[in-house]
Amino acid sequence: MKPFEDILPEEEGNDLVGLLQQDPHTSLNLTPAEQEQITQRVRERLLQVSPDALPAREYEPGQILMAPVLRTPATRRQRLVRLVSSLVAILVVGVIITSALLLFVPQKIIVSGPAIGPVRAPGTTSVQAGGFEMTLGITPGPYFIGEMLEVNITLTNHTSKVQWVASPFGINPCGYATGIDMQEDLKPAFELPLTGHSCPANFGQPLQISPTQTLSTQKYFVLQWSGSITLTSAIRFLEPNKDQWYQPMKSPLEGHWPTLHIHVASQVPQDRQLTAHVMDNSITVDAPTQVHLQYLFGVSCTNGPGSGSEETGNYGWQPLKSSTVNRPACSMKHITWSYAIGAPGYAIASGKAQLDA
Repeated sequence: MKPFEDILPEEEGNDLVGLLQQDPHTSLNLTPAEQEQITQRVRERLLQVSPDALPAREYEPGQILMAPVLRTPATRRQRLVRLVSSLVAILVVGVIITSALLLFVPQKIIVSGPAIGPVRAPGTTSVQAGGFEMTLGITPGPYFIGEMLEVNITLTNHTSKVQWVASPFGINPCGYATGIDMQEDLKPAFELPLTGHSCPANFGQPLQISPTQTLSTQKYFVLQWSGSITLTSAIRFLEPNKDQWYQPMKSPLEGHWPTLHIHVASQVPQDRQLTAHVMDNSITVDAPTQVHLQYLFGVSCTNGPGSGSEETGNYGWQPLKSSTVNRPACSMKHITWSYAIGAPGYAIASGKAQLDA
């Protein structure tokens, strides 16, 4: 582009000067000298540009020049303000786009139920002594009064000899032997209902464990105490005598029994309670579908004072196939039905019902 390209042509400039020189009103009587002076002032106003900006050539009188408008260079502060404004605008646009996308992206909603505290890993401990290895594992905590625990015990024979053992591995139809004991001498705060009957005769037959063999058993144990307690598992080792009977012997694990220290709360969490509904001929328990219910009962029945009585029960925890259990059979008309129904990790639902056949 040529400099001063916006200068008006000479003809248009002369016409403009001519218009200015015209006398639109007859009331103005100006001498030629005054008209020349006014024209000169108008020309000077129109030509108020830097002399350095004008081309180095002469112009005819009356020619009007249009000088380009020069912008003052932006200061450093102005450039910084413009940069910040641009960044803010970009961020605002980004937020708007992101918000719009989130409206159309499926969201994953997580719903949590009532908490009972941090759930720890299952309590497990293992010991080795005298060529034998023993492990004890129980249901994960936290623990509370009346809770049923699943107890898993294993014994491995690392010796080269056959050994005989009894509780809790022995063949025992009386299922109350859990293989787990408390070290503290505490009075139970929660009582299981008394079944009122005895275990069958000839229970507790010993069991053989060969070299490299592992025995395992699963039992159920109810926390009847609160506070800090210590749980220990022990096994009865036996040996045959000259009469082919088995007598107790010193255990290779004596003084090395597996031990667990737990804390038992005195309150039962609301979401770990089971509710039993007693009918005339059955009991139904409200429990989650995924739990494995266990049932303990005892029945005593009579026809009245002096008529005698009969008693029976299941001698230990028995798995239930459904949440409803029928009343045990009894030949007499007055029935006392003691029951306890539980599941690992839940509090026992127990009671005693007086029924008439």
